[in-house]
Amino acid sequence: MKIGSLKEVFLTSAKDIFLFDYRVAGLDARTMGTCRDVLDSFICFTGNILVKDLTPDHVRIYIANLSDGPSEGEDHIRLVINHYAVIHEWIRWICAQKFITERNSALVKPPRFLTRRFAVLSTLQNSGYARRRPGNLWH
Repeated sequence: MKIGSLKEVFLTSAKDIFLFDYRVAGLDARTMGTCRDVLDSFICFTGNILVKDLTPDHVRIYIANLSDGPSEGEDHIRLVINHYAVIHEWIRWICAQKFITERNSALVKPPRFLTRRFAVLSTLQNSGYARRRPGNLWH
């Protein structure tokens, strides 16, 4: 099942708007750079498709491919978790912006080795961004 969209928005445009929104909210440059790199990698992997054509399988395959990478150990696990966290937050933001009107009930599950909160999401939450936005998605 594909994700529905109100607008004909490409992933690169959604990424640029997301990064601009977070920059205005005061997210630090290091975290912004990480988000940009992760989303650029994801978009390069999936192709610059329309947001409405993005499916949970795109995320699943990307994370599975990243998980099976040549690296091993704690640093590689942290990298996969951070990629998942950034993509997850970006998709939540896309939903909040009403780019998406329909969500698949088969949500993408985090990598199976994930046992603690994501460092990137904690950084985003601690930055105060979630407290300043109406319709706060943080629980």
